[in-house]
Amino acid sequence: MKSDMSETVFNHQILNELAFLKEKILKIEMEVSEINDDIHQVRPEYLKKLEAIKKEGTISSAEFEKKFGTRI
Repeated sequence: MKSDMSETVFNHQILNELAFLKEKILKIEMEVSEINDDIHQVRPEYLKKLEAIKKEGTISSAEFEKKFGTRI
């Protein structure tokens, strides 16, 4: 009977530790996501250029360089 009780307590401790680790992992994932969003912010001028490209369709790399002043 005593071993059943200690096994139950042990299992309960494991469940508590797993819940704690799950909570910590979720917090870390949120923080990493926030950092990633900060690092990979898209400049508004790039979004405007991309929208212009979408409207006009595809262009050659020479046309792109002439229009946007940068090589692809």
